[in-house]
Amino acid sequence: MALRPMPTEAFETRFAALLQQHRERLLGFLRRLCGVEADAEDVLQETLAKVWRLRASFDPYGNAEGWLLQAAFRTFCDHRARRRRAVPGSVTGSATEPDALPAPSAPCPVELRDEVVRTLAALPSIERELLLGFHRDGLSLRELAERHALPVNTVKSHLHRARQRLAAGPEER
Repeated sequence: MALRPMPTEAFETRFAALLQQHRERLLGFLRRLCGVEADAEDVLQETLAKVWRLRASFDPYGNAEGWLLQAAFRTFCDHRARRRRAVPGSVTGSATEPDALPAPSAPCPVELRDEVVRTLAALPSIERELLLGFHRDGLSLRELAERHALPVNTVKSHLHRARQRLAAGPEER
């Protein structure tokens, strides 16, 4: 494998512009993953710092958005893993939990809403994120695959398993 030359000033200027161009898209992606604005901002800053350090490995002829989304997703996974490894007993309110579910947009009976939240919370996080992205947010399979850095067939498998778990009822989940 040949080493790439150090980035030039012109490359760095274009790379900084590329990051700025995709910043809002990355932030929106991270908002959906994190569920909390402050966490999404933190993960975005960490992602931008990481890709800046790795800018010499960037392929300007490749898929820039896919590369950035993959970096953001991996940074989110690292962030979530660090949070889960946090010292037991530390104060982390449920509003800042990475797997917190957004409030429903339309009012519904409290019992039904609570049951839906409990049912979705019982799903593995990737299945829940993909299911909500597909059914609530109206994202296509391809969009979900790109956002989660997964092959389309893997997204289909996760959605199928999530639907099976939901159909099975609480005693079989």
